[in-house]
Amino acid sequence: MKIKLFSTNYMPEQEKYQRFAAFENELNQFIAGVDVIDIKFSTSSGLCHDAQTHVNEYVDELSVLVMYEDKPKTSDKKKA
Repeated sequence: MKIKLFSTNYMPEQEKYQRFAAFENELNQFIAGVDVIDIKFSTSSGLCHDAQTHVNEYVDELSVLVMYEDKPKTSDKKKA
Protein backbone atom coordinates (compact mmCIF):
# COMPACT_ATOMS: atom_id res chain seq x y z
CA MET A 1 0.00 0.00 0.00
CA LYS A 2 1.13 3.56 -0.72
CA ILE A 3 -0.27 7.00 0.02
CA LYS A 4 -0.44 10.30 -1.85
CA LEU A 5 -1.41 13.63 -0.32
CA PHE A 6 -3.24 16.39 -2.14
CA SER A 7 -3.78 19.84 -0.64
CA THR A 8 -5.19 23.11 -1.92
CA ASN A 9 -2.62 25.01 0.19
CA TYR A 10 0.21 23.88 -2.04
CA MET A 11 -1.40 24.74 -5.35
CA PRO A 12 -0.54 27.90 -7.30
CA GLU A 13 -2.70 30.86 -6.30
CA GLN A 14 -5.81 30.87 -8.47
CA GLU A 15 -9.37 32.07 -8.34
CA LYS A 16 -11.37 29.98 -5.89
CA TYR A 17 -13.41 27.99 -8.44
CA GLN A 18 -10.38 27.33 -10.65
CA ARG A 19 -8.38 26.18 -7.63
CA PHE A 20 -11.03 23.64 -6.61
CA ALA A 21 -11.55 22.48 -10.20
CA ALA A 22 -7.79 21.94 -10.58
CA PHE A 23 -7.70 20.13 -7.22
CA GLU A 24 -10.56 17.84 -8.26
CA ASN A 25 -9.01 17.21 -11.68
CA GLU A 26 -5.60 16.31 -10.19
CA LEU A 27 -7.24 13.89 -7.75
CA ASN A 28 -9.40 12.24 -10.44
CA GLN A 29 -6.42 11.81 -12.76
CA PHE A 30 -4.42 10.17 -9.98
CA ILE A 31 -7.10 7.72 -8.81
CA ALA A 32 -7.86 6.67 -12.40
CA GLY A 33 -4.40 5.11 -12.62
CA VAL A 34 -4.25 3.19 -9.31
CA ASP A 35 -6.25 0.68 -7.27
CA VAL A 36 -7.78 2.82 -4.52
CA ILE A 37 -8.04 1.26 -1.06
CA ASP A 38 -9.51 4.25 0.77
CA ILE A 39 -9.83 8.03 0.54
CA LYS A 40 -9.81 10.37 3.56
CA PHE A 41 -11.00 13.95 3.11
CA SER A 42 -10.24 16.81 5.52
CA THR A 43 -11.13 20.49 5.61
CA SER A 44 -9.95 23.38 7.73
CA SER A 45 -10.54 27.10 7.71
CA GLY A 46 -9.42 30.16 9.58
CA LEU A 47 -9.53 33.91 9.65
CA CYS A 48 -6.37 36.00 9.83
CA HIS A 49 -6.32 39.68 10.75
CA ASP A 50 -3.43 41.97 9.88
CA ALA A 51 -3.27 44.65 12.59
CA GLN A 52 -1.22 47.04 10.44
CA THR A 53 -3.44 47.02 7.36
CA HIS A 54 -6.69 46.04 9.15
CA VAL A 55 -7.34 43.44 6.48
CA ASN A 56 -9.12 40.20 7.29
CA GLU A 57 -8.18 37.21 5.22
CA TYR A 58 -10.22 34.02 5.15
CA VAL A 59 -8.11 30.91 4.62
CA ASP A 60 -9.52 27.52 3.71
CA GLU A 61 -7.81 24.28 2.92
CA LEU A 62 -8.89 20.93 1.56
CA SER A 63 -6.69 17.88 1.94
CA VAL A 64 -7.13 14.37 0.63
CA LEU A 65 -5.18 11.29 1.63
CA VAL A 66 -5.42 8.48 -0.91
CA MET A 67 -4.41 4.98 0.16
CA TYR A 68 -3.67 2.92 -2.93
CA GLU A 69 -1.77 0.15 -4.60
CA ASP A 70 -0.20 0.33 -8.02
CA LYS A 71 -2.22 -1.46 -10.68
CA PRO A 72 -0.63 -4.74 -11.75
CA LYS A 73 1.22 -4.55 -15.02
CA THR A 74 -0.18 -6.48 -17.99
CA SER A 75 2.73 -8.94 -17.78
CA ASP A 76 1.93 -9.60 -14.08
CA LYS A 77 -1.69 -10.52 -14.96
CA LYS A 78 -0.54 -13.11 -17.55
CA LYS A 79 1.68 -14.86 -14.95
CA ALA A 80 -1.18 -15.34 -12.47
